[in-house]
Amino acid sequence: MLIFALMIGIISDSIGEKVDDLKKGKSRIIESNHTVMLGWNDKSLNIIQQIALANESEGGGTIVVLADEDKEEMEEKLESAVKSKENPLRLLGTDVIFRSGNPLLECELRRVSVNTARSVVSLSSEQMDPDEADANQVRQVMALKAFEEFKGRKCHVVVEVQDIDNEELFTLVAPDFAEVIVTHDIIGRLMLQCARCPGLAGVLEELIGFEGSEFYFEEWPELAGATFYEITCRFDDAVPIGIEAVDGTVYINPENDHKVETGDKILVLAEDNDSYEVNDGSYNIQDVVRVPELLVEEKKIERILFCGWRRDLADMISQLDEYVEKGSELWLFNLVPAAERVELLKDKGNKEDLNLRNLTICNVVGNPIIRRDLTRMLAVDNQGCPTGETVALDQFDSILILADAVAMERGCNMMSCDSRSLSSLLIIQDIQQKLYEKRKKSNPSIEPPCYPVSEILDSRTKSLLKVANCKGYVMSNEIISSVIAQVSEEKDINKVLREVLTADGSETYIRPISRFVDLEKDNIMSFWDVALRARQRREVAIGFKPEGIDFKAAAHLVINPPDKDVLRQWRSGDKVITFALE
Repeated sequence: MLIFALMIGIISDSIGEKVDDLKKGKSRIIESNHTVMLGWNDKSLNIIQQIALANESEGGGTIVVLADEDKEEMEEKLESAVKSKENPLRLLGTDVIFRSGNPLLECELRRVSVNTARSVVSLSSEQMDPDEADANQVRQVMALKAFEEFKGRKCHVVVEVQDIDNEELFTLVAPDFAEVIVTHDIIGRLMLQCARCPGLAGVLEELIGFEGSEFYFEEWPELAGATFYEITCRFDDAVPIGIEAVDGTVYINPENDHKVETGDKILVLAEDNDSYEVNDGSYNIQDVVRVPELLVEEKKIERILFCGWRRDLADMISQLDEYVEKGSELWLFNLVPAAERVELLKDKGNKEDLNLRNLTICNVVGNPIIRRDLTRMLAVDNQGCPTGETVALDQFDSILILADAVAMERGCNMMSCDSRSLSSLLIIQDIQQKLYEKRKKSNPSIEPPCYPVSEILDSRTKSLLKVANCKGYVMSNEIISSVIAQVSEEKDINKVLREVLTADGSETYIRPISRFVDLEKDNIMSFWDVALRARQRREVAIGFKPEGIDFKAAAHLVINPPDKDVLRQWRSGDKVITFALE
């Protein structure tokens, strides 16, 4: 009996240890063709949502998360997001498995079967200094590259990096192995584009993500020999926007006579990779009326306001300098003392002094959530002494409200940062409206002030934006999550997004219909007719927004509209969304 009791005790302890290992996420996973997420941060839940949307057409998939976090805590966060009544996370048949461990160790990576994964997403730590976090990511890439099983396999490795200056490190250690996503750089560019083009935030929200239409590459042998102009109307349920050559070069918005060679892939916007096919090519593309002559628009000097401070503000300022005309002003309004800003913009000596050709910087010290600081902005020099320059909020052409890094350093979480942004937004809009009403009495023809564009971190804040009457916002974490998820599914998408989000390539524009159609002569035509006219200006029309409908309500038309060959009546307030060089 004693021996039997000892055996029962040993077996019981062994089972208990196994159960504890399962609870703590220490057991091994036998899986293949799955997505592995290394690390856990504020973007993780959004990435899971986007990958689940991508997997929906295949009946679901598997996501394995390996992070140096408590397994049960991660599971609770996922469960809470799924059960949330406000913008719940939808898994759509995708299973999510959590394991606790250090992603830098080979034994831990093997435990989640990283060697048989379809894609690997490595997320940056938000608890570390950005440079230290990026150094950690370099080691992570080296740890993944050390797996012999990756050689000859098509596995997409996507790495989140915080500082654009560290991007070259990954080229040095693992060229052509991992796709690097510099999160702060992408959000900075998006914020600038959205602030200078009202309504663009709604378009980009539809464009970047797996809800609605997204980017796909596919080879169509029957189109070999055709020019890009000739394939404009060859897809009923997709919009061709570029060509990927056999050597991997991606041409977005190429010349009209650019030929599709054998082996080339067509880049399109479509609902899914199996939702579109080539039509019979019977649509008439020859009898296209010439577009109206463009009036030469005098380039305008701009006055722009940044509320808040970001670590990568120097990069944003340099990017903005490429967009604006000489003589434009950038006003920086935040809590950072003016005397400290010059050194902070140098990023601890990692960057050179700003060499601006078009912008003049004006510093204002104040709190973006205090009305008296926002009511009267007084510029100061680098020593903090008043310069005598003042400006009112209704005198800006663009206003950006940034997720304030100073507030984050003082302990603010995502929700608190969004609360600050919403407070700033409401105060700014109220001050603008009162100034506008006052000035309108003496000048009835005065134009209304610009709409502020606010950076929002937490997707749960989205429901409050209508209450705040927020016309412009950028869901930064949600957009970055969508970018990471898209690149994890198709790595060449990174080339597309790099061009679309920079000042050098083809960018997204919202054009008036009058740019392509003389409404007094002919206003009845199909979307394809408009798209063919857009090609005369070397623009790719990807959708439209009818007059009187906001971008959210017109989401099904903004990107890849249906019934492209059906005639409709175009009105002067209609907008056409295009990719164009300028």
